[in-house]
Amino acid sequence: MKWEEVQQAFPDKWMLIEAVQAFTNENDERILEDIVPLKKFTNSPEAMRAYKKLHHENPGREFYVLHTSREKPNIIEKRWVGVRR
Repeated sequence: MKWEEVQQAFPDKWMLIEAVQAFTNENDERILEDIVPLKKFTNSPEAMRAYKKLHHENPGREFYVLHTSREKPNIIEKRWVGVRR
């Protein structure tokens, strides 16, 4: 699905989505070409709890929590700079 389709199908909801096809443009913005809505929520804390659980179980998949009132997802990718142990 496209973001616009998710907005129409689930107006004014917090959504847990998975990016199936995405890329990062030259401005470090994540462009979601194909997404799958996984679950809808009425509040953000509940959505974030579901996100944390799903991300912990599937760290290689790309999940987001977004509100459908957003015109665009506007996800900015931040590069990790530093040393990890």
